[in-house]
Amino acid sequence: MEKRILDAAIDEYLARGSAGFTIDAVARRARVGKSTVYLRWPDRDALLTDSIMARSQGIEDVDTGTLRGDLIELTCNLMRFLLDPIGFATLQITVDAFANPAYHQVASEIAQLHRAAVQGVLDRAREREELSVGERADELVDSAIECLYGAVVMKILVRGFQSPAGTDEEIERTATSTVDLVLPMLPRDT
Repeated sequence: MEKRILDAAIDEYLARGSAGFTIDAVARRARVGKSTVYLRWPDRDALLTDSIMARSQGIEDVDTGTLRGDLIELTCNLMRFLLDPIGFATLQITVDAFANPAYHQVASEIAQLHRAAVQGVLDRAREREELSVGERADELVDSAIECLYGAVVMKILVRGFQSPAGTDEEIERTATSTVDLVLPMLPRDT
């Protein structure tokens, strides 16, 4: 029953947004009594946070053997994640976190998962001497990663959640072109 409530919470949030998200509506969607929901979660924000964290997929740590390959795979994973309803809801909650302090923690935890995946890719690239090290290099890496993530998020927003997710080939083609645009920004050892 808990899974049904958590799933209903995501569906309700996607359907009505933060302003229309209520415990009553979640209970109706999950076909349970409102008191059943309140027994497990004290308020709507706690319910939504638990729902997102229970269903969120972290961006998998990838290792293709090259920086370019890792970034392409990571970008594909990010696109697939954001094209899934839970990923899209996560994106919405991250935006809503600016206005609702209750969502700050979940937005921060999701960001840390993504950052950890990127950090693994970058650490291996440095070990293979594909990336330079140093203070200025770290700044450039941060900027490049922000550009990569920003490009993916804009692609998802422009495409819209309602349009078809696209094939794996389309996702890979988009990820490859995005990575190839960002890759020259990275401080590379030559």
